[in-house]
Amino acid sequence: MVGPSITKDDREKFLVQLKVGFALLVGGSMALVALWGASGPLVALGVGVAATLVGGVLAHFTFPDSIAETPYEDDRERGPKPGTRMRERRERSDGGETEASDRNGPR
Repeated sequence: MVGPSITKDDREKFLVQLKVGFALLVGGSMALVALWGASGPLVALGVGVAATLVGGVLAHFTFPDSIAETPYEDDRERGPKPGTRMRERRERSDGGETEASDRNGPR
């Protein structure tokens, strides 16, 4: 069976790193904008800290915790293989070809 190759802890760790990186990117870019706008280093530092906090809030909403979840409940059960549901629908269908041709007929 094929399933996810990383654990839930690894997914959660990556999500935290992604959120921190996003917040630092927002804060760093705003600090550079403040420096480019001819403000002093102290003002740029304040802008960077404030923008990092805002970036943390944005990261919290942009990357929800549900990204780290997996559809697999147990490590042993990996769920259906890709295409299994479609194959089951085709097997249950009695006359899939005639249904499609009947719908396209004159009205």
